[in-house]
Amino acid sequence: MARPREFDMDQALDAAMSTFWAQGYEATSMTDLVEATGLQKGSLYKAFDDKHDLFMKSLSRYLDGAYTAMKIALSEGGTPGQRLHAWFQSVILMCRGESQRGCMAMNTSCELGSHDDQVSALLKQHHARASDLLTETIASAQQAGELRDDISAAQLSQILFTLGAGLLGTSKVLQDDLDPEQLVASALTIVSPPGAV
Repeated sequence: MARPREFDMDQALDAAMSTFWAQGYEATSMTDLVEATGLQKGSLYKAFDDKHDLFMKSLSRYLDGAYTAMKIALSEGGTPGQRLHAWFQSVILMCRGESQRGCMAMNTSCELGSHDDQVSALLKQHHARASDLLTETIASAQQAGELRDDISAAQLSQILFTLGAGLLGTSKVLQDDLDPEQLVASALTIVSPPGAV
C-alpha cells in the first residue's frame, strides 16, 4: 500500500502559483519553488513530473479560480447590467492590488503563449468558457435594454473581455497613470443604449 503524501497538495500549488504569478515561468527556478513550497526538491519531483508540469497545474488552478470568481460576479443579484458592473469592479480591485502582479493568464500569454502549445491550449480553453459566461450575461442585459443591441452579444463580449484583460495587463506598468474606474465607466457608456447612462 502506497504511503500518503506528507504535504498538502493544494497548499503546495498555491505557493507555486503565487511564485510563478509574481516572477513568470522562465525567471522562476526550482530553488524558488522549493523555498516557496517548503518542500524538498525530491518531494516536488515525486509529486510533479518537472517544473513545466508544476507550472501547468498552477496555471490551471489560477484559471479555475478566476473563472469561479467571474461566475460569482456575473450571477449574484441585481440586473444583468449590474452584474456586469460587479465583474468589472472585481477586475478593478485586482488592478488596485498591492502586489501589482497583473493577471497570471495575461502574463503567461505574453511570455509563453506563442511557443508553448500546452499553455496556449489551456489559455484558449479558459478564454472560451469565460467568453461564453460573459456573452450570456451581455445577452440578458441586451434583452433588458441595459446594453445596445445593434452589436451582437458575442462581439460585445470580446470587446469587454479584452478591456478587462487590458486593464490587468497595463496596471503592472501604468499603475500611477491608469484610471480603471474611468475607463470602465466610459466603456459601459459606449455600449449602453442612448439615454441609458
